[in-house]
Amino acid sequence: MRKKNGSIDNNSSVTAEVSKSATVKVEKLQKTSMVKVSTSETVKVEKMDQDKTVKVAQTCKEEIQTSSVKKPSQAPTGPPKLKTLVKCNDALRDKIRELLAEALSKVASEADEDIRDEVEACDPIRVAVSVESAMFEKLGRSNGAQKMKYRSIMFNIKDQNNPDLRRKVLLGQVQPQRLVTMPPEEMASEQRKRENNQIKEKALFDCERGGKAEATTDQFKCGRCGQRKCTYYQMQTRSADEPMTTYVTCVNCNNHWKFC
Repeated sequence: MRKKNGSIDNNSSVTAEVSKSATVKVEKLQKTSMVKVSTSETVKVEKMDQDKTVKVAQTCKEEIQTSSVKKPSQAPTGPPKLKTLVKCNDALRDKIRELLAEALSKVASEADEDIRDEVEACDPIRVAVSVESAMFEKLGRSNGAQKMKYRSIMFNIKDQNNPDLRRKVLLGQVQPQRLVTMPPEEMASEQRKRENNQIKEKALFDCERGGKAEATTDQFKCGRCGQRKCTYYQMQTRSADEPMTTYVTCVNCNNHWKFC
């Protein structure tokens, strides 16, 4: 009985040891598998996130690069440029066309950089022929009754200080039919317009003043030359209950001004 009991004890202890070792091994296998699975999943997720981040960054960089690159401006397409002047077998008309083409050819060198391509795509010879044809159709011959109108148009087109008019005609912003009917005040350069306005203001001033200055004083200071030697007179230009208008003229520089 003891031997049997002893054998039973030994068997039970072996069984216990086997079950413990098996449990430990199973637990270890489960842990290692869980660790492997978790680490592999984490690595995969991290790699996917990194790939997405890299792809997004690359696409953003490509978009920035493509947006920063300037696209070449496309010049408007049209009929080919004329190489030689189209003549009409009329010496006077051909001379007008030649002068117009010469003036309009200057626009390419006068234009700003942002419209240079648009200007170079235009044909100055073709535009010159169109302008001369409109002038002849509307005004007749250049030595006829509308000779002064011809001179006004040619003067403003060729004026060195009037590049805006040449550019507008060449680009089609002012059509030939419109150019023929434009008054000289509209065709004039900005400098000429300012001078004409000054002349009108001076004429209006002299007309309102009516007569010579009545008194000399040093109480007014000229805004142009800074001198105080002036002549002035007063006139009632508004209603009786309003103050009189004082007209002042600088003796030194002939500057005029008025105040109430």
